[in-house]
Formats: sequence, C-alpha cells, structure tokens
Amino acid sequence: MKRGLKLGLVLLGATATLPAYAQEAEDRSKSLGLAPGVPQAAALPGGTQPAFGEKSTGPQDWRFDFHGFFTAPLRVGLNTRENPTGDQSKLVLHAPPVVPDDRETFSHTSVVPTPYAQMNFSYGNSIVTGNVILLARTANVSTGFFDPSSQLGINDVFLSFNMPNLGKNMHFEINLGQFSNRYGIMGEYDEGRYGTPLMARTNGAGENIIGRFKLDDITLYVEQGFQGQSDKAPTGLVSDGWNGFADPNVGTGYVNHVHAGVGIKSFATVGVHYMNGFSQDDRATGPLGPDGSINVLGADLRLTMKKFGHFYGGVSLVKAENARSVSRIVEVLNTRGGPGLIENYLGAASGGTGKLLIYGGQYDLSLARLLRPDGFKGDGPDIFFSVFGLGVKVTTDDKTVATNKLKLGAEGTYSILPWLAASVRYDMVKPDVDYDSYNFAVISPRLIFRTGWNAHDQVTLQYSHWFNGALTTVRGGFPPKPDVTIIPDQDMVSLSASMWW
Repeated sequence: MKRGLKLGLVLLGATATLPAYAQEAEDRSKSLGLAPGVPQAAALPGGTQPAFGEKSTGPQDWRFDFHGFFTAPLRVGLNTRENPTGDQSKLVLHAPPVVPDDRETFSHTSVVPTPYAQMNFSYGNSIVTGNVILLARTANVSTGFFDPSSQLGINDVFLSFNMPNLGKNMHFEINLGQFSNRYGIMGEYDEGRYGTPLMARTNGAGENIIGRFKLDDITLYVEQGFQGQSDKAPTGLVSDGWNGFADPNVGTGYVNHVHAGVGIKSFATVGVHYMNGFSQDDRATGPLGPDGSINVLGADLRLTMKKFGHFYGGVSLVKAENARSVSRIVEVLNTRGGPGLIENYLGAASGGTGKLLIYGGQYDLSLARLLRPDGFKGDGPDIFFSVFGLGVKVTTDDKTVATNKLKLGAEGTYSILPWLAASVRYDMVKPDVDYDSYNFAVISPRLIFRTGWNAHDQVTLQYSHWFNGALTTVRGGFPPKPDVTIIPDQDMVSLSASMWW
C-alpha cells in the first residue's frame, strides 16, 4: 500500500541532511509552529530528519497511513548508603534516577532518556485527512506501579484540510478537532535539545488556520487558532494519582492565539506570536474570586542556512494575572497552566500574578554537509555539533523565588561507521543565578548503535555524571515536590532503544 504524507518527524542519530525527494514536501509543511503529529519529545542524540511518504494525488485518491516513534529506556541512578548494615550494599540503585531533570521544572535538560511511544493513524485524500494519535509516557510491563496519568491513550483527534487552490500563490491549511499547537520551536524539525517550546504549547479542542502567501522570494505567514477544553475536574473530586492530581479549583480554559511572519528565500523566517489563555469559570473562582489569564507575546528568528547549519533564537514575555484558575490549555515551559507557573516560577505568595521574560536559542551544524562540495545525504561519516541555551527572568511580588535562571549546553556526535556513532553532551544549569549552591552540571558520553547510515532505529548506551552543588534540589513524593533532604544521584547508566517509521 502506498503511504500518505506523514505528519510526524523521523529522528536520526547522526545527520541533519534533508533528502532531495523530501524538499518539496518540506517547503509545503513550513509554518510558524510545529505540526500536531510531531512527537512531544526532545531530539535524540545527533541530528534530525523529517520523513515524508508518497502524498495523495487527488481528491479521489484515499489512503491510509500509520507511522510512529518510540523510545524505551532502562535507566539506573547510582548512589551510596552512608552507613550500610551487614546485609546491605553500599551501592544503591534507583529507577528513575534521583536527579534534577523533571520535565515541568526549569532544571529539565532531557539528558535522562524517558519512555515515550506515539502512534499516528491517518486516512484521507489530497484535501482532507482524519488523524488519530495515541500517546503514552510509560510502558506497563516495566513499571513498579500503575500510573494512569502516564497512559495518555487517544491524545489527538482532528481533521486536516489542505486547500492549495484558493488563489494564486496562496495556500491554506485548517486543523479542526482536539490537538496541540507548539510555538517557539528551537529545533529545525523538532522541539529541540531541551524538548521545551520557547513560547508555549496549547492543548484543547477547536481550530487552527495556517495561511501562506508567496510573493516572489518573500513568503508571508499568518496563523490563527482558538481552543477550549472539553471538561473540568468536578467539585469535590479528590486530587490523586489515578486522575493525574486533577485540581477542582482550576477552571475550564480557553486560548486564542495569532501569529504572523515573513520568510525570505527559505533562508530566514521572522515570526511574532501572541497567545491569550484565560478562564472565566465561576465553579473554580467562586462568587468573589477573580478570573485568571496567561498572556504570551514573543518573537523569533529562524535561519535555515543549508550547509552552514540551522539557527533559532527567540524571546517571549509571559504575563500572568490571577492565573491560579487557568488550566493546562496553555503550557509555558512545559508547566501545567497557572498552578504550574506558580509552583515552578512565580511562587505561592504571588497569587498567580507575575511576569516571565524567556529567551533562548539553538544552533546545529553538520561538518560533512559543510565541507563536502557534492552534497551530503547522511550516507557517510559526519561530525554534528549543537549548542543551545535558555534563560528566564521572573518578576513577581513573591521575593522568595529565584528571579534569574539560566541553562546552557553543547552536544557533539561523531558518526564513525554505518552502525556506530559516538556522542557527548554537556549541560550547565543555574536554577538561581544569584546562588551558586543550587547549580549543577552534567556530562553524558554515549555510544549509538544502528543498522545503517540513515537507519530508522537506534540503540543508545549512555553514562551521565552530575556535578551537584551543595543545595542542588530534586523532587520527591507523589505528587513530586522539591525536597532538600534528598541527596541526588551523581551517576546514571542507561540503555535505550528507539525506532521511527
């Protein structure tokens, strides 16, 4: 069976080369955000490459497509007991590792491989495609306890309309249904090394319209979306693990977002973004509580420089007002709406009111693509570099929270043989720039095994060592909360298997 145009990305371990046959499809797929079907995960070690199948040829050419991505890791954190008894080992083993790398916090680096599986099913023709996406962040067979909140099940259900013939040099795409949008994407085809959108992620039911207008070497981009949630945690619900610690004091949320941009010769794209997430639900605020909102205003620059690599830089201003009642309809830096912003950035005394100035960037370069005059297709040795960073300045009335946060990293991958690549990554994280005792760094050498230069499989053997400060803090308990009494692991060994199709 012929395969339809894929909505997802294929993640490769050692090359960022785009095949010639994919160039036309890649140009059509460009937008100011990331398509809903792209995995909600950080890039694998090395470069990335999109995968496109054969598109439908017309309205009567109906096709079914199935594609997906998974990473299945074994992770072991290593620590020591202070005073082991005679029948205890001094070495202790933890899974997951007890390290400062929780996805919702600023300390998240994505260095620790996490379980992830996504399956995209689609059926349609050249005009309309129905999409159903299944997603899970764990596999039950390996877990010590069952966590329903990690089994997301049917995560996205939506229709995509492709309308290229509305006018000369005009192209429109419309998504209708339940899906996520992501803006501020630091990677060329994925969420980047941190797996964190710089602007925000929206989650809900509604619509998203993408328009592109071609004017010689200039392309104008216009996007608009409106999404809302389909339910609310009912009053009286006990917050617990089985319901993902749902909060009855969070209201039904809505978000309106608009975006505009200018692209120059498929080389540079400048975008501006505005998102307004809000809740006006009296069941959450009560008769006297104020309505809440989270507003995001940002701008970014993307340079796709072919053999000279890919650069992304962006900045955003997040203004939260009484955001306690705002749901995860808007996720800023992977947080769960207003309560997540309060816990991780604004502080409990802020009442959900404050500002975040967020800035970051990433630059990727393939030496083989730079130096080979005949063009590099990922079919030979390569050295791939990536440097990246992200910072946050917090302004709030709660003076107990950190006002400046910064993290920087670099990664290099040497693709040695068709079946072997070696990689090393270094991250430095400052959760509070003013207090060095909270800082930590981590270095992660890796060996990457695969079945060919451009294989769709990857097995990664990784060792990581953390250089922790005196007050480096990890989260513990259920739900997880920062716990200064926990001594973090300093070492981790992991073996992870990944495949994409």
